[in-house]
Amino acid sequence: MAVAKYNTEAMEQCRTTVSSQAGQFGAIGDGFSNQYGNPDIFGKLGASGAVAGAVTAMDQAGTQEFEAAEKVLRKVETALDAIQTNVTDTDDAAKNSLKAV
Repeated sequence: MAVAKYNTEAMEQCRTTVSSQAGQFGAIGDGFSNQYGNPDIFGKLGASGAVAGAVTAMDQAGTQEFEAAEKVLRKVETALDAIQTNVTDTDDAAKNSLKAV
């Protein structure tokens, strides 16, 4: 019977890295929030409203994309945690199923 080998340290390092990155993406998205363009900053230019609208749309898109990235990374973190738990539970069950002779 082959012995399964798992690098639990690598899995934990991957999980913590993903967790850290998720927080960083979330923080970037938070930085976009409410950065709406005000047409008045462009003076009396005819396209002031259009430029301000484009800035607002970019802000909203950035916020949404970084929030989506954070959610995906949180799901990856949760999946890695579940894998670690399952590996540990399986190893423990295998150890407990062996009886001393």
